[in-house]
Amino acid sequence: MFSIKESLKFGWEKFKANLEISLLTTLLMVAVGSLTGKEDMVLGWLFAFALVVFLIIIRIGYTKIFLRIHDGESPKFTEIFQEYKTFWRYLGVSILMSLAVLGGLILLIIPGIIWAVRFSFSPIIVVDTKLGPVASMKESYAITKGSFWHLFFFWIVLALVNLLGLILFGVGLLITVPLTVLATVYVYRELSKAKAGLMQTASPQQT
Repeated sequence: MFSIKESLKFGWEKFKANLEISLLTTLLMVAVGSLTGKEDMVLGWLFAFALVVFLIIIRIGYTKIFLRIHDGESPKFTEIFQEYKTFWRYLGVSILMSLAVLGGLILLIIPGIIWAVRFSFSPIIVVDTKLGPVASMKESYAITKGSFWHLFFFWIVLALVNLLGLILFGVGLLITVPLTVLATVYVYRELSKAKAGLMQTASPQQT
């Protein structure tokens, strides 16, 4: 079982060791994200659509960069724009996850919470392995088996950490976002080692 405390400690140490790229990539993602939803009629829907596409590409590249940081590599800032080929898989898993969680919430709420936790690593798996949306969700479901409550509290802690960053005039997000992303990657790697899922089998594993 992973340690929430160790995940945050790991995230903090890696953040400090990769300060420049962590701050620059987070600043870009937060800046672009802050523009979405604020388009007026002058800019038009086409610009709004392009902005959302650009934000998704940045999020994919952001995840890839922090996966590499976790693995002891030294990614460059420009890599945040280079994962566009994963766009459709990432969009697909985002839509499927949202539909699954929404459907679960309609079914007495509790299934939605369970599926939100069990499928939570699906986007990271898409970026990390290039698996398709459904396979990534199955893999996330496999590696999170037996860890629901620990993960549930983990996500609450990360939400509180980012809330603190938001309260600090929003500037704190430049620290808390990369810290929590690195903590998430740490937990993902720990679960992947502890649980043999689809990535380590020749055929889909039953969950």
